[in-house]
Amino acid sequence: TNCQLVGQPFTLFRGRIGTGNAQRTGMVRITEVDAHGHEIETKEEPKTRQLVNLSPADAKAVADHERAADSLIEKDRLHQAHAPLCEAISIRERALGFKHPDLCKPLCKVGGVLRATGRFDDAEKAYRRSLEIREKHDGGDALEVARTLEALGEVLRAQGNLTSAEACLREGLEKLESCRGPKDPEVGGSLVNLASLLDHVGRSREALVTIQRAVLIFDNEADERCRIAEAWERHLERKVAEEADSD
Repeated sequence: TNCQLVGQPFTLFRGRIGTGNAQRTGMVRITEVDAHGHEIETKEEPKTRQLVNLSPADAKAVADHERAADSLIEKDRLHQAHAPLCEAISIRERALGFKHPDLCKPLCKVGGVLRATGRFDDAEKAYRRSLEIREKHDGGDALEVARTLEALGEVLRAQGNLTSAEACLREGLEKLESCRGPKDPEVGGSLVNLASLLDHVGRSREALVTIQRAVLIFDNEADERCRIAEAWERHLERKVAEEADSD
């Protein structure tokens, strides 16, 4: 499938869709790959199953709107993609109510488009609503919760709410490790995001320890992820050494 999905950011070298300086605001993935541009195994359900709770007419309308949005996203026409995504959500809301778990992934998808176009306040609302719905349904898909938390953390970071951003990134990382295991490359990407934030707020030593974990994870990848993480590690090593010399 070529279904477009919102997922976890990777602030160092995400080059697909985003706003501002990649190291400051983060970027957003809206493709069926991981945060680093590599394909990942997902737990996405087939569209036919996702729409099973809708009437045939509603299911067709939702599919048509989402297909139109996917086409616009592929062409980087993100501002235009927002409207059909919202239309699809409205149909689901009318048919299923405002707190149905089938709304969670569409809300995250809208959140990703809003975030990529710099509408951070609206993106935050979309991500938080998705998380609130999942919480009412016993947490839902833990992996999607982890990715949503990290996306929310990057939105909060872009807004300057760094304390809350760190809390979201740490919670998302913890859940991601539980789902994927501590050595999964997606965990490495989350560690880089956290290290970048820690460095940004002046906690270089913590950032270095965090990025070193990421380097160990990427050590066997021998690709751009590994090279970028190692470069970030060298940057932090120099920074920590300079801080030690000045003490």
